Amino acid sequence: MRVPSNAIRKPPVDQQGELAWRFIDRRFDDQEKLAGPAICSRCHAFLDQDHWRYDEERYREMQHLPDIHTTLCPGCTRIERRLYEGEVIIHLSSDSAAKQDILHLIHNEEARARATNPTARIALLEDRGEELYILTTTQFLAKRLGRELEKAYDGSLKMTDLPRERFTRVRWTLL
Repeated sequence: MRVPSNAIRKPPVDQQGELAWRFIDRRFDDQEKLAGPAICSRCHAFLDQDHWRYDEERYREMQHLPDIHTTLCPGCTRIERRLYEGEVIIHLSSDSAAKQDILHLIHNEEARARATNPTARIALLEDRGEELYILTTTQFLAKRLGRELEKAYDGSLKMTDLPRERFTRVRWTLL
């Protein structure tokens, strides 16, 4: 049967009804389902009962098990594939002495978020003089960093979710 050239064409749909053709690299279905315990060789997370967790002692115990799988956790996979869902831009004044305190706050919030969700990571942190530029693997971490900066310091916060995308842009300016 011949389809007329002016006919409306629908995009391909996968089994779950999603438009997988748009964002092929964003799919994590190609990761194998692990049958047993696993560890991440980069960040020392471990897979326990279908959840990734952090505990250095438990990681060391699991590392020596004979049937352990070594793989990348979802957070490391996102960093490797450059799948960022958040951007945080922090504008500081030229005479700002609070830069080190802000950096400590950022790292502490990442550690707190990572304790409950190992996928939440800071993939990139650049110091550009009067600006700090951060890329995060989850949009929730980007929003969390913006809210914590607003709570801790007087500043102007603007959060923007991109339409039809899983991406959040956070801009914070120190007053």
